[in-house]
Amino acid sequence: MAFLTACTGGSKSGEGEKSKEELAEEKTMHDLEKLMEDFPDPSLVPFTLKSIGAEFDKAHINDLSMIESYKSNSDKMALNMGVYASDISYLAAYGHEDDCIEYMRASHGIAEFLGDSAIYTEDDLEEFRSHITSQNKDEIANSLAKLFLETSVKMEKDHHLTMAGLALTGSFVEGLYQAVITLETYPDTKENQQLLEPLVKIVLGEEQPLLDIIEVLEDLPFDDTIADMITELSILDRLYKGDLQEIEEKISTDPDFILTKDAMRDITLEVKRIRERIITE
Repeated sequence: MAFLTACTGGSKSGEGEKSKEELAEEKTMHDLEKLMEDFPDPSLVPFTLKSIGAEFDKAHINDLSMIESYKSNSDKMALNMGVYASDISYLAAYGHEDDCIEYMRASHGIAEFLGDSAIYTEDDLEEFRSHITSQNKDEIANSLAKLFLETSVKMEKDHHLTMAGLALTGSFVEGLYQAVITLETYPDTKENQQLLEPLVKIVLGEEQPLLDIIEVLEDLPFDDTIADMITELSILDRLYKGDLQEIEEKISTDPDFILTKDAMRDITLEVKRIRERIITE
């Protein structure tokens, strides 16, 4: 959202016929705007996890020690900026104030590395800490938005759009990962199947954002990272059109249908695989 907002302010069309580059940029901006309309609230998954009694697990977030290994690849850094944004939501939902502030400071450093400055002060961080303490979900969401919304553009504009698409991809995958890994680790009992239903519905509802992300990535100048993400997310899309569509139909038509972990096995494996490709060197 931040990258999108910053870029929008700097996009101007000249007089007369538009060049191919200008038209391509406009299409990317249009697709980014569509993506932001459909993009899930980053606090939705972690607060749902907390509401169903899922225990906090630090293994569900990416360790900050990995940042150094991303510095040789700006695409990898952008993907993981998105990952860390979702991790901040996860930490905030479970009230881990100190870790949350540490991750926000690290995200600020990543933004600077990529050529942007996330604008917030120590006072902003302390205010955010107070929202975590009080578990004020709305204010937590507002503070997280500020991490991205108040940015100054320092990169060349097309490169900036690439960073935006990759960061949103990383954030999407990390939120989905935290959902499916919880589904995988819960004991497969009838009680848990009913308890986890809100989380399953979140996963099922991610299909449109997934399609939007693929479209944005296809707009961007191809490199190995973007091509890799398109390939991986396209596999995920096929699972949505197959196994998950059948599950959704059964949930909506059969009141006696009971969802087991095995039914979510393929999407869980694929999300874990994509996430591993993002966070490893």
